[in-house]
Amino acid sequence: MVSNPSIESEDLTLLRRLKLRLKRYPSLVAFCRSLKPGPVVSDWWNTRFPRSRKAIFTPLGFKLVSNDYGANRAMQAGTFEVEETKIIRHHLSGAEVFVDVGANIGLYTCMARLEGKYAIAVEPQPRNLECLSASLSLNGWTDTEVYPLGLGDRYGLATLYGASGPSASLLAGWATYSKRFQQTIPLTTLDALVGNRFDGKKLLIKIDVEGAEYGVLKGAQGTLARLPRPSWVVEICLNEYHPAGLNPDYSATFEMFWTHGYEARTADRQNRLVTPADIRDWVAAKRSSLKVFNYIFTPIGK
Repeated sequence: MVSNPSIESEDLTLLRRLKLRLKRYPSLVAFCRSLKPGPVVSDWWNTRFPRSRKAIFTPLGFKLVSNDYGANRAMQAGTFEVEETKIIRHHLSGAEVFVDVGANIGLYTCMARLEGKYAIAVEPQPRNLECLSASLSLNGWTDTEVYPLGLGDRYGLATLYGASGPSASLLAGWATYSKRFQQTIPLTTLDALVGNRFDGKKLLIKIDVEGAEYGVLKGAQGTLARLPRPSWVVEICLNEYHPAGLNPDYSATFEMFWTHGYEARTADRQNRLVTPADIRDWVAAKRSSLKVFNYIFTPIGK
């Protein structure tokens, strides 16, 4: 984690004293959090005064350890991405291996394990990783593969931005995440991670990587073409959160699936087929008419 160098160098002693003093007054800390400051102040505050973790037995049937963030609490309550959860559960029934890229605190990994599926979880954000590991341990799923790294189209190192909250991204400026809080993480490809270890087995792959999904898919050409073809649930935004305003790889992301023999549908109750004409229209209009982020890609004819 890289902190603000000016704060660290100019008044580190005062900052430490303030932190120790404030810890004596937990109600004051809670009040300050409730003020909902901007992203830079929020990152600074949450880095120095991390929220406590707690485990809850979810309505989905397993224990889930969470930090005290709204999205995480929704995961514990069973109210997070309800339609997407149903879709993933449906496709898990026909899969043997679940690959969770951007696992966060482990909601979908735990769901897969509860269904008796072999699971691989990829999560580079340290606080999420702590919750994920604790949840798997509490439920007795200690044979799950967990990788504390990012996925992309190459091997090496990358910068993870906004690393002090519940989410982070490899894209600088994604969702106004502060560039002041970043860390260097190891990077590999999905093809290297999966390899040929599961030949002949059906995979379900979920990708939720805050705008970096096209890079993950570029590093997954072998996985896209493997037999039997995997099913994929991918979050893809067009005009939401991208620092450039529009996702420059939006069309190419869908095209990559179509080239490899997949069809695209919305990951919601409509299950609407998405066509090349749809993508052209949405890009031209600079917004999707469906207001959907998550899509399910399945082999054509399956």
